[in-house]
Amino acid sequence: MLTASVVAFALGVATEQLLDGGPIVASVATAAVVASLFAVRPIDGLPAFLVVVLLADTVEVWSGVDLRYLDEATLPMLGLALVTTQRSRLSIVRPRLREAMLAVFLITAVLSSVVNAVPLNVWLPALGLLGKGFAFFYLVAMLRITSGELHRIASVLFAVALTIGGLGIAQFVGGDLVRDLPLFPPYDQERAGIPLVNSLFRHPALYGWITVFTGLFLFARFVVLREWWALGLAVLLTAASPLSGRRTPILGMFVGLITLFARQASVGRRALRTMVPIAVLLVLLVVVSLPVLGRFYDMTLAEYAEPPELVEEIFADDPDPSELKAMAPRNALYLGSLAITRDHLPFGVGLGRFASHMSRETYSPVYETYGLHRIHGLSERHPIAITDTFWPMIAGETGAIGLLAALAWFALTARDLWRASSRSTPPHVRAFTLGALLVFAEALVRSLTSAVFVAPPIAYFALGTAGLVLAIARTTTPHGSVSPAAVPPLAPR
Repeated sequence: MLTASVVAFALGVATEQLLDGGPIVASVATAAVVASLFAVRPIDGLPAFLVVVLLADTVEVWSGVDLRYLDEATLPMLGLALVTTQRSRLSIVRPRLREAMLAVFLITAVLSSVVNAVPLNVWLPALGLLGKGFAFFYLVAMLRITSGELHRIASVLFAVALTIGGLGIAQFVGGDLVRDLPLFPPYDQERAGIPLVNSLFRHPALYGWITVFTGLFLFARFVVLREWWALGLAVLLTAASPLSGRRTPILGMFVGLITLFARQASVGRRALRTMVPIAVLLVLLVVVSLPVLGRFYDMTLAEYAEPPELVEEIFADDPDPSELKAMAPRNALYLGSLAITRDHLPFGVGLGRFASHMSRETYSPVYETYGLHRIHGLSERHPIAITDTFWPMIAGETGAIGLLAALAWFALTARDLWRASSRSTPPHVRAFTLGALLVFAEALVRSLTSAVFVAPPIAYFALGTAGLVLAIARTTTPHGSVSPAAVPPLAPR
């Protein structure tokens, strides 16, 4: 898998630099290697895709090669491989209420775009960007995977994530001596007096995410398997997450652990006792880091507390841009999406028109309509904050119907993860399932401040691990043996 990842990146670099193929050709060349591995060995191809998506920006920094279309190029190839060379592993997910809600959501998105006369070259790419995370979820969920294969996938991803987390800690401890090494993409900023850590990523936000993502899986492993090394690494990684200078990972970690407490409490008192060491360590961690975390959240209150008259202005019949320009971008996106939902019942303003990538690429007239076009981060000349949320995009572009359908899909998926985590399965499978529930809860918190379910690589990790849980739940029997339906039939002689 790691060899294929290196070869994939090398081919992408060679294609662009030697043949001058541009970002599309370089992305397709890289994707072809990953898809070829998936076609032959899907259990290696799946983590290879996650690793190349995770490190694509890093390779861009190192080599200068533009791989912006990597995931869009790879997903169709993976789907084609699944229905051709890997048909024996294909297990169609039976449509249920969750799938009905997804269908309502996507159909509403298309209808909204047509009703609002959004140009085809805007809403069609926007639909692809919106649906690719869901597509990967179902691609993974439809694979027949055994418990041993799940262990292989999890081990590879854990090794990669732990390496990245450790490099970030070394970057922080080593200071400028380590930070200036060519291994690390350049990033030299401070927040609340902390020098920010980005490890192998271009932006420190990804470092904050991957440390919490890995830490929550390790907490789950400790609870199920009672492995103290897992608890030690979990605490180390979650303690490193504030080095990213982001508040969302810290909040997401606590929500994930609250979910873990609730899950163990539903099992019984004996299971709840396993949470005592975690609770003690978390209290100590909060006490030690309280001065720094306090500055983080003082900044949050100062940034997001808006005066009532400013909130009223955004809901006025003719909002005044000069009044609204002082509003924080995320506040403007949330309040603006509510105003849009009120004014454009029941479909919203259409795909590519609000808080989405395409609304930034082809700057949407909706921002001027609601007086948001002069806000720093939402203006046409400086639109860096347009994709800083997820739910305002859903509400603004698909309206009340789309929002309710999307909320239902995520709620039903969370319910299925909760139920799967209570099944009697082999311990390492149960630990992974419980970890997937925790990181899904963390992703829901993260979606409040980022476009997490549509933006790589986080979308593929959060939705992909959830898909793995559904796949393994249909493959493994309660006693840990492999269901006969999960064994691919022998090819005819």
